[in-house]
Amino acid sequence: MDPVYVSYLAARWLSRHRLAPAAYFVRGAMRVLFACDVPYAARIGENTKFPHHALGVVIHPHAVIGPGCHIGHGVTIGGRKGIEMVPALGRGVAVGCGATILGPISIGGGAMVGADTVVLHDVPAGAMVAGVPARIIKEKAA
Repeated sequence: MDPVYVSYLAARWLSRHRLAPAAYFVRGAMRVLFACDVPYAARIGENTKFPHHALGVVIHPHAVIGPGCHIGHGVTIGGRKGIEMVPALGRGVAVGCGATILGPISIGGGAMVGADTVVLHDVPAGAMVAGVPARIIKEKAA
């Protein structure tokens, strides 16, 4: 099992059982060991993969990541200044290395986000997006 995901689960369990200092310690250890910020407050679904031990990944504490997602290294999933809502990724979303997903948006299930893409608007299910800013380059087959 992915060590980053296991660490996330351990910190989340500690937090839910009112052991916040220990959860905070695990999160800090993740920052040092894996050079990533995957907070225990984020909701991350089962079987989500973080290749390369989530090197450089930064996730907002209120982000929602569906089950079976693939998050490449150097990915940022966060909010935008002055807006409280943060991204939500559906089931089986693949996010390429270095991608940035910002704002109150949703990425539909099965979508693919290309490497170094900046996503600022919703992405429909099954679509493939790439570019800065992100543009749909392939729609889901009907």
